[in-house]
Amino acid sequence: MRLNLWVTVFILPALFFACTSTPKKHPGNTPLLGAGFGISSATLLVKNLDSARNYYANVLGFNLPLREKFEQGIYKGTLVAAIGFPDISALELLSIEDTQLVAANHSFISSFLKRSEGLGSYSLGTSSVDTTLNWLQSQGFKTDTPRSGRFSTAMPKGWDYDDGEAQFRSIGFSRKNSRYDLPNFTQWPSFPYYEMISSWKPYAWRKYYEEQPNGFVGITSLLIIVGDLEVAGNEFKAIGLHELEANDTLVRFRIAHSQELHLMAPRVKGDKYSRFLQKQGASVYAVRFEVKDLKQTKEFLKKKLPAAALKVDSIAKHLTVQKEFALGVQLEFTEESKEQASLAKIYSFKEGVKLDTASIKYASGMYAKYCALCHGKDREGYAADFAPSLRSKNLMAITVAPASNFNFLSHTISYGRTGTAMAPYAKSQGGPLEEDDIEVLLLWLHESSGVKKPIELSAKPIRGNVTQGKALYKKHCASCHGEKGEGGRAPAIANPMLLATASDALLHYTISHGRDGTPMPAFKDSLQKTEINSLTAYIRSRASGWNAPEAITLNKPLPKDYVLNPTNKAPKFTLRKGKYLAADQLRKALQDSGRIMLLDARSEAAWHQAHIPGAIPVPYYEEPDKFVKDIPNDSTWIVAYCACPHAASDKVVTTLRRLGYKNTAILDEGILVWTQRGYPVQNGHFSRDKKVAPKRK
Repeated sequence: MRLNLWVTVFILPALFFACTSTPKKHPGNTPLLGAGFGISSATLLVKNLDSARNYYANVLGFNLPLREKFEQGIYKGTLVAAIGFPDISALELLSIEDTQLVAANHSFISSFLKRSEGLGSYSLGTSSVDTTLNWLQSQGFKTDTPRSGRFSTAMPKGWDYDDGEAQFRSIGFSRKNSRYDLPNFTQWPSFPYYEMISSWKPYAWRKYYEEQPNGFVGITSLLIIVGDLEVAGNEFKAIGLHELEANDTLVRFRIAHSQELHLMAPRVKGDKYSRFLQKQGASVYAVRFEVKDLKQTKEFLKKKLPAAALKVDSIAKHLTVQKEFALGVQLEFTEESKEQASLAKIYSFKEGVKLDTASIKYASGMYAKYCALCHGKDREGYAADFAPSLRSKNLMAITVAPASNFNFLSHTISYGRTGTAMAPYAKSQGGPLEEDDIEVLLLWLHESSGVKKPIELSAKPIRGNVTQGKALYKKHCASCHGEKGEGGRAPAIANPMLLATASDALLHYTISHGRDGTPMPAFKDSLQKTEINSLTAYIRSRASGWNAPEAITLNKPLPKDYVLNPTNKAPKFTLRKGKYLAADQLRKALQDSGRIMLLDARSEAAWHQAHIPGAIPVPYYEEPDKFVKDIPNDSTWIVAYCACPHAASDKVVTTLRRLGYKNTAILDEGILVWTQRGYPVQNGHFSRDKKVAPKRK
């Protein structure tokens, strides 16, 4: 479940996180948690996992997995049914699968279950178990030996983020006295902690998760019952948690973001907390969740539970399921804030579903603030700096998701167009917009244009007579787009960002059909298809610069040509976090003719549009087995890149390192920033043509 969790919240939406963003200072507690997110998991120890899962799913309304999707627990000999949530927390139901193995290695689980079921373990997230361990030991705490392991016994195949090493690392306090009130600390080694912190938006990530029948959206706090409040409070402070409040009945600690730990002690002899403490010892008494609508959650639970199970506090505005009706742990529900609910509505958009009124209002506001000055109040274009119309159905039809060219406009907004009035607007590039903001803005533009059905374009390259295309460009295009594609009354065709993100099919369609509502005419009736092919090929050939002495289109290199400058010395690189190579270092190494191998991890179609000179297309979705045999495993530096962030290139480099390749790196900024900076790019063919084969020094 844990790996599925980070794949869901990182790989799917991000593929959005910018690789050049500067990590924000984490609001948690360093060095205890580093860039950890707070509550990683709340683990309910149960005697029968099947019946516990069915009760929590069918009665309490949690979308827990079916038996066939149960996983090995983090403790040897255990089995887990777990579900992850947008705040990167998880609820786990854990039972013993191998009694002897658990008794020998994790006797605290057996001891706990002998007394009763309940929440016998919880974990806080840390970005470095080693740092956490050093901190705890420096504070005088006795800890267990750090543990690491894998949930999957099968080793990864093909390009994969899984490096074949540990999928989790964990450290906890000594369990000799079977204490259940102190946390464990868990690290997922492959998780991009700092990138996630930079774009922390659980309310925007809900669309990647199944909705819970009970309306649950996140964990806000854990309530721990202890014997002596003062002693326990001082101990948690010594651990490194930030104390928010302390009085005679309650001590509150902040973990990270808005999550908290609460400590309470019995108030009078014989009260419910005394009975709990006597039976289970110091441990977690209650888990508090946020829900979308408290009234709806109440109505859901009323249909499933007896009246005695529920307690409503109308003053504090929270709902409680008594622990006797939740397998030993009290469940509390509070309604999320109006601000958070409003943000969730804005970012709840999904592909193929019309935008909510909240999303429309937000997107139109962004347009008015950032776009209208140049593109016009009503998206008509040409209000300033010859900014094109954003009402054109021809444009929107070929750039609306799930059309293959959706990223064309997304990248334009994110990275701008160097040398034009179009500035970059992505936060990673110093602009005001997050990736989710850009996505909802584009969806609003598409809806506003009135396009009923997107037009899918081919990703295949278009062949044509470049010499003929050059003459056609001068005759039909130069008067508006400039003699050298520099722009004027029309967009700058020579802009490297345009050529890096616009496919051949997009260029061809635009030439053929024009842009309605703009001066761009349709040439499909005045030019033959072969002539439009030639125009497309000529414009594509300018990816390496309008002033290139001749139009040279390179073919995909042969294995013997994979290494650039094979007889020269390998460059010396300084990598960020031991993996990421700055673009300026790579640029200098190429200028100095260093021995390098460049891998373009995007699709072959993207490689065709624009790639770093000398790069080999190695699509992240194809099997690498045959290709890897041709990669030298010596001092040659192997640098992979994709668009941005590191999603595809990370797969490639992680796989190579798993296979024993040490001199590997990821181009930190990706090819889009490389292009944005004006560094050289080329375009390529897929076939092998000897007369234009790439030359290596």
